[in-house]
Amino acid sequence: MGGKFMLEFSFYFILTALGALISWVTRLSPPLFGLEGWETNLLLGGLGGLTAAGLIEGITKALGRRLAHGGGRGLLLGLVFALIGSLLGLVAYLVLESILPEWPLRGLVEGLVILFLALLGFRIGYLRPGLLLRLFQGGMGGEGEGGGAPPKLLDTSVIIDGRIGDIVKTGFIEGKILIPQFILDELHNIADSADNLRRRKGRRGLDILGELTRNPGITVETVERGSSGSVDADRELIQLAKELGAEIITTDYNLNKVAKVEGIRVLNINELANAVKPRFLPGEELEVEVIDRGEEIGQGVGYLDDGTMVVVENGRRFIGKKIQVVVHSSLQTEAGKMLFVRPKGEYARR
Repeated sequence: MGGKFMLEFSFYFILTALGALISWVTRLSPPLFGLEGWETNLLLGGLGGLTAAGLIEGITKALGRRLAHGGGRGLLLGLVFALIGSLLGLVAYLVLESILPEWPLRGLVEGLVILFLALLGFRIGYLRPGLLLRLFQGGMGGEGEGGGAPPKLLDTSVIIDGRIGDIVKTGFIEGKILIPQFILDELHNIADSADNLRRRKGRRGLDILGELTRNPGITVETVERGSSGSVDADRELIQLAKELGAEIITTDYNLNKVAKVEGIRVLNINELANAVKPRFLPGEELEVEVIDRGEEIGQGVGYLDDGTMVVVENGRRFIGKKIQVVVHSSLQTEAGKMLFVRPKGEYARR
């Protein structure tokens, strides 16, 4: 601990002294606060060097944590945007040189402008790394792989669900399919579970991924990013979607809501399934098998082929039979659609 403290102290001391020396030699500032010119430059230079040391230490620690969590791509794009910001700062420097040649604080302002634009550029590139890709795609008329469509990140729930395989094959989902490494790790853990049901779900998910990767018409890539261990998979997936400018495909209700709050576009398979279910109008006839009793007296319950629940009034006596029914009304819930029907003969008598 003592060695680390001495190293940090020496670092701060050297940068503070270096800042004071540079300011004193170059005379960046005129006399201020009633001080002599050399005193002002030493004070401001020292404060600038101390601030720079704090920024460098903070940025270095943040970069170390980020690299440890596999976020090198966001850092690289942050540096690219920082370079762009620095170039804009140099343009501002030349403008100030030409219009304010005699201004005593010009040198200080020029340095602050360059620093501000460089930090702003880094922040934009670091937090929104997908922006550079979208800018290039926009400059090329939106053309590129997948017709400019953003990549799609799959979470564990949608892989285990299984329907994603059939949906992708139909061509309704554009762009690359991305599978984060921490999602693969989670799938493997589920497939190795001691619980028989969880083990079967995990293996089915791995089979679905195998089918997708073998399909020549679909581009599936693995994102080499392991779990940090301190953050849950949903939070890592949202952060990764921000970095890549990607959309998330899921069946997880909570992930759906959180990602939308954070500005990530989410494709929910359950919402898609509800949207493509046929719409039934009151008076339409259909056939349904009554398989169980309902909550109310005399009610029976059945299901359509797409999973829609059908509540049959006075249908309990038909349990185990297929009957013709007439739609009376429908109800849309978060879990799906429910149809309320009556046996055909009873509907005709009403």
